[in-house]
Amino acid sequence: MLDLRLFTIRLGSYAFSPKLIPTVVTLLLLYLLYSLGLWQLSRAEAKQNLKQQIDTRRELKPVELELLPNADQDRQFVPVTLRGFFDTKKSFLLDNKVMEMKAGYQVVTPFKNESGGWVLVNRGWIERSQYRTELPVFGTPEGEITLAGFVRTPYEKVFMLEDQQYDLSRWPVIIQSVNIEELAGVLNSELKPFVVLLNQDSAAGFNRSWPAYKLDSQKHIGYAVQWFALFCALLGIFFIVNTKRNENNE
Repeated sequence: MLDLRLFTIRLGSYAFSPKLIPTVVTLLLLYLLYSLGLWQLSRAEAKQNLKQQIDTRRELKPVELELLPNADQDRQFVPVTLRGFFDTKKSFLLDNKVMEMKAGYQVVTPFKNESGGWVLVNRGWIERSQYRTELPVFGTPEGEITLAGFVRTPYEKVFMLEDQQYDLSRWPVIIQSVNIEELAGVLNSELKPFVVLLNQDSAAGFNRSWPAYKLDSQKHIGYAVQWFALFCALLGIFFIVNTKRNENNE
């Protein structure tokens, strides 16, 4: 069975005669490599489209929260202005955020908009202290303040073995992901279904190098080239291994 050959094609003094089992295995691997290449190209295209969307919407005139589109996809990255008050007593620390090879948090603080309603404001990254039990110290502006930023619906999917636990015995509270519904329950207040990420020049923020603006589609194209190169290499090896010189050729 293993030596069963599917067919034989004679090419001059050579004969191409592949065996059944190796051919099936090779075809499956070729399909996998080709699919991986196409997947990387689709990711590159998606990132490029997203980057164009971000660049286009960043040029829009900032709007107030109440004027945002209702559809989630239509309000992504739209510039907004807010005027109101921070909750100076409560903030969340979004864990496992690395910047310049340093571990830290993103500071997420509730903000009461003057027209009513609470929204979470991501104020940027701060470095973590040497000991995890030692929470970072930072200030939050008091009184009425005007902020500028852009809208982003939390999209991170963090794998956790159990439900997220909130230690409310002291603030700020460390969180592993931004779950709007859960945080609304923690705050006992209704929250807008998105987060506002502060602009670089906006007050009350920290280090803000937002991942949303770092969309490198070229690396996915590079990965696709690698998968397609492996596809070609495997195909070439398959033909070489199964092509033998015709011993009966004179």
